[in-house]
Amino acid sequence: MRKNEYNKKLFSLISVLASIFVYTGAIAIYFYANGWRLGDSNNLFIKTGVLTVESSPFLASLYVDGESKGRTPKSVSIPIGIHSISLSRDGYVEWKKEIEIKEQKSTPIYPWLIKEKIEKEELFWLQGKKYINSWMNKDSSHIFFLVNEYLPDTLLYKYTLYRFDSNTAFWDMVSNPRIVLTFDLPQEPEIEMLLSPNGQLGVLTLINTDSTSYYILDSTKSSTLDTLTQINLLPLASYQMSWSNNSQYLIFDSKDDLISFDITKQTRYLLIKKIDGKEYIWNTDRQGNFYKLEENIEYISNENIYSYILIQTQMDGSEPNTLLTDLYFQKNQDFIMKYQQDTGSGKYLPFTNSPESTKSVGKIVSFEVNQDAKGIFFKTNISSYWYSIELDKYYLVSPYLSELIAFAPNNESFIFKDEKGYNVFRFYKEEEDHTVDIGSKNIKDMPQTASNIQWVSNSINLSYLEDNTMYVTDIDGENKVRVLNDTNLNIYHTFNSSSERIFSISVLENPDLLTHDISINSYTIH
Repeated sequence: MRKNEYNKKLFSLISVLASIFVYTGAIAIYFYANGWRLGDSNNLFIKTGVLTVESSPFLASLYVDGESKGRTPKSVSIPIGIHSISLSRDGYVEWKKEIEIKEQKSTPIYPWLIKEKIEKEELFWLQGKKYINSWMNKDSSHIFFLVNEYLPDTLLYKYTLYRFDSNTAFWDMVSNPRIVLTFDLPQEPEIEMLLSPNGQLGVLTLINTDSTSYYILDSTKSSTLDTLTQINLLPLASYQMSWSNNSQYLIFDSKDDLISFDITKQTRYLLIKKIDGKEYIWNTDRQGNFYKLEENIEYISNENIYSYILIQTQMDGSEPNTLLTDLYFQKNQDFIMKYQQDTGSGKYLPFTNSPESTKSVGKIVSFEVNQDAKGIFFKTNISSYWYSIELDKYYLVSPYLSELIAFAPNNESFIFKDEKGYNVFRFYKEEEDHTVDIGSKNIKDMPQTASNIQWVSNSINLSYLEDNTMYVTDIDGENKVRVLNDTNLNIYHTFNSSSERIFSISVLENPDLLTHDISINSYTIH
C-alpha cells in the first residue's frame, strides 16, 4: 500500500516538474524570439538585435566593440544600441563605422574594402603621334582619342581615332583600345565630335577655312572617312546640337524651333514651333520618348502659382500623351523658408501637389525623367523635387537651388548638390529595412570643390577628385580612402563595371612640341 502511495507522489512530482519545465521553456523561447538574451551579472536579461555583415571581399575579420566575431559573411546577435564595427583583412584598409542595432531587427551592412597597395598596370603606350583631341561618352564606358602624324612622302596628315572600352567581355578578343577610324588629309582642320550617350555613335565634324563636313561615326566597326555616312547639317549649323538619351536621334534647338533628326532614316521632325517671349523646357529619356513642359492655361491668370502640364510624345512628335497636370509651384518664396529651417525628417514625407500646396515652390527650370527609377526630378529656381510615378506623390529633395549629379546604378537614389554641399537623396527602400530613410542626407566631409563624382557599381560607395587626388568613400562620406595621386596628369578617369579597377588616360607633350606620349593605365583598388 505504502509503495503505491509513494509511486503516486513521485508521479505527481514528476508531472509538476515537467509542467514547470514546459512552461519555463515556452517562456524562454518567447523571450528568445523577441530578442532577449542572458547578460552579465549586472544585466541578467538584455534586449538584442542581429547584425548581418556581407563584405566585399568576404572572409574579412569582423570585430564588434573590439571583440572578434569571426569572418564574413556573418550574422551575430548583439545588444541594442550603438556599436563600433570594424573589419580587417590582409592587404586591405581597415573599415570602421558606428552602427545602431535595433531590437528584433536585422541590421545589414555591406562593407566594400579598398586595397592598401594600389596595383598599377600599363595597358597601352603610344609614341611619336600628335595628340589632337579626346572624348568620353555620358555613361563613361568609352573613351576616344584622336592622333595624327605627318607623312612627308605623301604630304598628307594621317589621322587615327582610337576607342578604349572600360568594360570588355571575357571572350572579347579585340584589342583594347582599338582603331575605329583612319583617314588622310592634306591639311589639319579643326575636328570635333559629339558622342551619343551610349558612346556607340558620334557626329564627326571637320571644319576647314572654306567648308564644314559632317559624318556619322559608328564606333562598333573600323571605318575610313570614305565609308562613313556623310550628312548635310549645314541648314542646321546655327542650331545647338545634342543627342537624345536613347542615342538614336539628334536634337537641334534654336530660338525658332526644336527639331529631331532620325539618324537611321535621315529624317527631320518638328517637335516644337517656338513663340517669341515664351520659355520652353524639354528633355528625352532612354526609352526613346520626348517630354515638354507647357503652362497650364487653366491657371495662367493665377498670380500666386506657376502651373504646368507635362506632355510625352515619340521622338518624331507623334502619339502625344499628357502625363502630369498637377504641377503647381508657389511664387511666394517665403514658404520654402520653413523647410530650410526644418531639420526633422518630416519635410521628406510624400505629398500630393495642389494649388494650395506650400511645399512646392519656384519656377521649373529643368527636369529629368528616369523610367528605370520610376520617377522625375524637377529643379526650380529655388528648390528641387522628386515625383514618384508609382505612388503619384511628390517629395521635397532640397529647399535650396540644386543640381542633379547622377543616379545610383540600382536606381534607388541620386547625388545632388545644393548650397549645403553634396547630398544623397534616397527615394526607395524595402519596407522592413530600418537602415535607410527616404529623404536627403549630406555626404560628410565631401568638399564643395569636389569633381568627377561617380557611383561605385554597388550603389553604396562613391568616388571623387579633390586636390589632384581621387578618393573612394562610403555613401555617407565615411571610410574615405585615397586611391590615386596626381590625377591632374590624366585627361580622363573611369571605372570598370565592377568598380574593381580604375582606368586613366594621360597625355604628355614631348620636348620637340610636335608629338605626344599617350598612355592608358589600370589601377586595381578592390
